[in-house]
Amino acid sequence: MLIQSPDDLAGYFRDQRKSRSLSQVSVAEDARVRQGTVSDFERSPDTSRLDTVFRLLDALDLELHVVPKERSDGKTGSGAGEPGWSEPW
Repeated sequence: MLIQSPDDLAGYFRDQRKSRSLSQVSVAEDARVRQGTVSDFERSPDTSRLDTVFRLLDALDLELHVVPKERSDGKTGSGAGEPGWSEPW
């Protein structure tokens, strides 16, 4: 799954939680956070702390992988002398 924004990540997280028939309360207990924290992440992920995001991902046995972005020419990264990433995320 390509995640390009905090909303994408929160949506994927929510879908995974629901597909496993888990409540926000049970995920919160596993992540050692309040149920409201799970709800806040699913509704407005851009205000979540990074350590909280990792706790929530771990509660669903999910991993975050960061890889170089592919360019239209099939190469990765922005390349020397080329402008960098212009998206806000």
